[in-house]
Amino acid sequence: MTKKEVSIRWHSRAGLGAITAANALCEVIGKYTEYHAQSFPDFGSEKRGAPVSAYNRFSIEKIVETHHVENPNIALLLDTTLINPTELDYSDIIEGISDDLLINTAQKRTQFSDIFSGNVWHLDATAISKETIGRNIPNVPMLGALIKVSGLTDIETFAQHLATFLGKVFPQNIVDGNISALRQGYESVVLVR
Repeated sequence: MTKKEVSIRWHSRAGLGAITAANALCEVIGKYTEYHAQSFPDFGSEKRGAPVSAYNRFSIEKIVETHHVENPNIALLLDTTLINPTELDYSDIIEGISDDLLINTAQKRTQFSDIFSGNVWHLDATAISKETIGRNIPNVPMLGALIKVSGLTDIETFAQHLATFLGKVFPQNIVDGNISALRQGYESVVLVR
């Protein structure tokens, strides 16, 4: 069943690929499904490691909103070190989320497992990315998990079109590694609560 609207908020650090993943998700879903799609980042002139956010909106109807996604259906946390009260913009990751929270973690439980009222999903996207592409860039395994949780499209369709998207920039071995990471993320995500 197609949802009428899906909104997503990404929490990450610069260099982990959240903005690229949000853009790839927008391109594939916007071109190859019935959804209108929107993607935009939120960051300054920070260097690698600084907190960043990215946003996606998908709707069966034309999208007219252009502001940050304040009440997403789904949020993704690519780096749990963002759970730090000294980084005030990231002290409350769960604010406004209505349905699902996907967390890149090797832990069985996190503090979100007890305080978030929606579904909490875990996967070790860092380990998957290190295994498949040789670097800690967990964005594509998180995309795989997101495809499973969101139901925006099926994994085979998304994998095919993501390979085309990545093939415009990367050599085939990098594309193949990322598609493997996507599939492993899809298979590895676990509903914790």
